[in-house]
Amino acid sequence: MMTIDQRLHRVVYASRIRDEETTPEEDLVARIVDSARRNNPRRGVTGVLVHGNRAFAQVLEGRPLVVRGLLAVIQRDPRHTDMRVVKLDVVEERIFPNWSMALLRDLDEVPVEFAAGNASLLMLMRLRTLLHTGELGA
Repeated sequence: MMTIDQRLHRVVYASRIRDEETTPEEDLVARIVDSARRNNPRRGVTGVLVHGNRAFAQVLEGRPLVVRGLLAVIQRDPRHTDMRVVKLDVVEERIFPNWSMALLRDLDEVPVEFAAGNASLLMLMRLRTLLHTGELGA
């Protein structure tokens, strides 16, 4: 049985880039990912960001207080809007343990590192569905 200190949260959220945001999408995403890759390792956060068509779908994994705090920061980020958490689970292990923040553009090509695990590949396919339909999928 896991103790409170061993629990992990996995959260999936979706958002869109604000219409008023003038930074080109690729530059905006690069800044977001650079920040995540710099800060997430010390926070113990892993995950993946999928983007395309001015929309985001993201998975964050980490300790509950850290993930909730990071969600609050993301929610206040003026670069995006319509943020909604679509799934929050307490889990025993990470799907993306080796990625402080992986980045995929609309899943055009899934890197072999992701395809190695059924759980990570399934989550990526569900993120693609979320990005295009607004629903996480089965």
